[in-house]
Order: sequence, then C-alpha cells, then structure tokens
Amino acid sequence: MTGPARRPTGGTRTIALDGLPNVRDCGGLLGPGGTRLRRGILLRGPAPSPHTAPALSEVGVRTVVDLRHPSERAQEDGPGRMNARVLRRPVHGDVTRIRGVRRPAPSVYLDNYRDMLGMAAPVAAEVIGLLADPDTAPLYVCCTVGKDRTGVISALVLRGLGIRLADVTNDYALTGRAYRALRPDDPRPDWTYTYALDDLTARTASPRWIMHSLLTAVEREHGDTRALLERHGLSRATWQEAVRQVFEQLESERQEEAEGLGEEG
Repeated sequence: MTGPARRPTGGTRTIALDGLPNVRDCGGLLGPGGTRLRRGILLRGPAPSPHTAPALSEVGVRTVVDLRHPSERAQEDGPGRMNARVLRRPVHGDVTRIRGVRRPAPSVYLDNYRDMLGMAAPVAAEVIGLLADPDTAPLYVCCTVGKDRTGVISALVLRGLGIRLADVTNDYALTGRAYRALRPDDPRPDWTYTYALDDLTARTASPRWIMHSLLTAVEREHGDTRALLERHGLSRATWQEAVRQVFEQLESERQEEAEGLGEEG
C-alpha cells in the first residue's frame, strides 16, 4: 500500500511517492526568451508497479509513455492499471556491458545512450508533439529505473524545446541523488532488491558529464537537438505549438528561484 502522493512544493520538483523513488516534475526549468516550463506538463520517473500505480494516478497523469520492452512489462504492468492513456514505445541501446555487471563504468552508460539515439529521437519527437496538445498533460515518461531510457528521452525533449543545457544535465543528475537518498528501510520497487543498496546506488549514478557529452555530440553533428528531432518527424508547426503550450513567461522577481531548480538536491 502506498501513501498519498505529495505534489512538489517550494523549491523542489520531486513528487514524493512511497515505493516509487525518482519521480519528478520537469516544470520550472528555464526556457527561451525569459520563459520557464510550466508545472504539471512533463513528468518523468520509473515505471509504477500495480501497487504504486494508484498513487501516480492521484498526481493526475493523463498520458504515459512507457519505454520498456514487452518482457519487462510482462513482469509488472503498472501503467496498464492507471486511468491514463498508455503509449508503448520500446527503446533500447547496447546493454551487453551493463547487464550482469555489478558496477558498470559510467562510460559504458554513455555508449549505451549513443547506441539508443536512433530509437530515442523519434520517440522524443513524438513526445513534443503530444505536449502540443494540452489534453495530454500531465505526461509521464518512464522506464524501469527512470534513468537511462527516460533520461535520454527527457533530455532530448527538454533540449529540443530550448531548455538550457546546464539545466538539462542537472535534471539528469537528480536521478542519482534520488537513489542515493534511499535508506535500507524505505519502500522501493521490487526490482531494486536484486541489488545491495550500495550496488544500486552505483548503478543509478548519473553524473552530469554523461548527458553533457551526449547532447554536445548531437549538437555538433546536427547544429542543435531540435534539428535531430526534425529529422525524425518533428515539424516546425508542431514545435511552435508545443512551445506555446508548455512555457510561461517568467516574472523577473522569481527568476533567481527558478535558476536554482536545475541544481536541486
């Protein structure tokens, strides 16, 4: 049984859900032209189990983009228990040097992210298209852990919308902080018990440089992240409508507070 969902308050973007660490609202990150991403538009985290799905439903999620493969969903299909539209969009990279390794090197995760870009970019373009429709929000992007596939899709979406690179990489780093904060007696997903807590912390580490390396390589090759997504189906009209829907003008007196959200924790 999970406790009630607690919406982000004050200077935090974390949504506290018992048994479901690493759920957060991307709202508050700075966008182009003195804007910031609205709260309650784009959420990210791990896939819920049937037990934690009701608490995530209480947050008001309308659309779930589930990046897991059918074999993963067969073990626990929490999104299917939610009162939300669920889009199954399997994404994967090369995990041969990750699976079965107790503590993979961070560089191995970067290789995995590079490998999954071809599958991730069309999904990120689709997510921006979904955000152009206000009836889809809040939209929740998830995979098993809420770190790798979710991290890449979220980064491509945020950067494609014009969020500052530093804020995007800081957002990625929050995943590692969320799992480091787990205590032995905290409720957590069943899959996490496969690992000792120290090993889980190592496997969910998310240093900023990994996402920074991925995105800067994308932008060197394509000019910017949006150009990559345009190659995978994102139209200019859809992008413009998404920007209109997801951003709000930032009041000057609150800018300093917003600038700190990317470095929360």
